Amino acid sequence: MKTTRRTFLAGAAAAAASTGRALAAPNTPAPFTAVTTIAVCAPFTGDQSKLGEQIANGVRQACTDANAVRGTLDRSFDMRTFDDQNLLASGIVSAGFACDDPSIICVIGHLSGHITEEAAKIYANRGMPLIVPVSTFDRITADSLGNVLRLPTKDFTEGQLDAKYATSTLKPTRVSVCYQDGDYGYGVADGFSQQMDADKVPVSQVQFSYEKPRFAEAAAKALLPKPDLVYLAGNVEDMGLLLHELRGAGYTGQVFASQGFYKMATLQKYATDLGKFLVSTPLPPLELAPTVYRTRLDFEARYGPGTFTYLAAFGYAAAQIAVAAIRRTGSNDRLALLRQLQLPAPYDTVVGTYQFLPDGDPINPNVYFYSIRDGKFRYETSAVPTQFLAR
Repeated sequence: MKTTRRTFLAGAAAAAASTGRALAAPNTPAPFTAVTTIAVCAPFTGDQSKLGEQIANGVRQACTDANAVRGTLDRSFDMRTFDDQNLLASGIVSAGFACDDPSIICVIGHLSGHITEEAAKIYANRGMPLIVPVSTFDRITADSLGNVLRLPTKDFTEGQLDAKYATSTLKPTRVSVCYQDGDYGYGVADGFSQQMDADKVPVSQVQFSYEKPRFAEAAAKALLPKPDLVYLAGNVEDMGLLLHELRGAGYTGQVFASQGFYKMATLQKYATDLGKFLVSTPLPPLELAPTVYRTRLDFEARYGPGTFTYLAAFGYAAAQIAVAAIRRTGSNDRLALLRQLQLPAPYDTVVGTYQFLPDGDPINPNVYFYSIRDGKFRYETSAVPTQFLAR
């Protein structure tokens, strides 16, 4: 199966170092302690295994931290991994295995959007709560299955938020939106274009091939309307050469990119092509979040400097939501947890405070905008004001 979306996830931590192998939790519960087990379904073998490990390490650390502050009679939290190899067939099988394990009360996963979408239906049929930590694929919540919570802002909404910021701050007069015919990019481009139409800003869409991209031709089409803003909806691994062609064709105006460009590859491979460049991502600047300082410090003391990546942070946040909901129910029952997660209750996490709509997406979705200064991503502002950050 072609999965271009995973190239976004592969670098979503921007400047993060790769993690080591997943480690066993150091907390051993006392005899007769009630233990609640959370499953993590992600790739733990194959090309994407390091990405799965980052998610798992975040969940593991959240369980460890929760156990460190529990009372003598409180339940302990454990984690079990299921390897989906980032393949659709394996994802469906691993979802079934997780549901068949009576000790599993909640699943956190998967990595790929298409896999998560199909697995979510299996979990819904089996009454298993699913918390989606990283995938922004629109269709995961489109069916309002009732068992799904998704943390990061979905593609269409990111596009809308980006467009609102562009019209209010950058004030373009003509815009070109570029995306490929793969499985990541269209949703973001559609949200961006629809919002531009609503704001009465002329917008031109340029779709080009993922399998056989013609970057020079796409750049020429994008520049034909003489835009003063070009929006790139895609991954830097797939579309970075378009940025190079745009600059090579003499375009010196503003380039705005979706979260697939919030990666080290953008800084390393296209430093001379960036110019006026802005990128959005669901990941807030954690260095500006005072409540996260100790968590980051403890995590990186365990896994190494720079390991609290996008995937690790959202994995940690997903586990925080599961732990909080389980504690609120006081039960080790899937149905009780499912009912709790369906309530409009707030959850404080390392990536912000969340409350969810009936379809499973956040009530107040947000993205954060970064420019490039001194060869680094520099935080500018958020789409929606938040008290989570120090500024």
